Amino acid sequence: MNENNLKIPDILKEAISIEIYGMEYYSIFSELVEDENAKSLLRGLARDEEEHREHLEKEYKILSGKPVDIKTLDKENREKARHIFPESMEPLGIEETKDVLKLGIRTEERSIELYSNSAKRKDAGGSKDMFLKLAGFEKGHKDLLEDALYYLDQGGSWYGYSPPTLEG
Repeated sequence: MNENNLKIPDILKEAISIEIYGMEYYSIFSELVEDENAKSLLRGLARDEEEHREHLEKEYKILSGKPVDIKTLDKENREKARHIFPESMEPLGIEETKDVLKLGIRTEERSIELYSNSAKRKDAGGSKDMFLKLAGFEKGHKDLLEDALYYLDQGGSWYGYSPPTLEG
């Protein structure tokens, strides 16, 4: 998508779509990963994406004078999100969890790019501050996911915690 050719309300609709997708993605994977810390992280990210969606919907209504057709966007994005889920809904181990985190990182990078570029537009008007805030939030999400991935790469320990080992 080239947001330079879109009007701000159209960008907001695209952003709402991204947030719905992220919310669905993180929610479903929070149920599939085995690690409790990963579950908690993903549930928190899903809640954040829901809040972002609500802010974007409010901004869309202010600019367009009407609410966004959330049912259509929600349905489309649920379908997109479900296409990437594993066929089996069995719990995911460390390696699959890493893949989940990597896809989350790429999604957050796209969100950051969309929001940052949208904030730079001359016609962003009052939406500029919201775009900048969202870019910052998504950068925080990306950092969390990268940290989680780093710690999982350290033998499955999470944020400095390693399961205790029994000696002798």
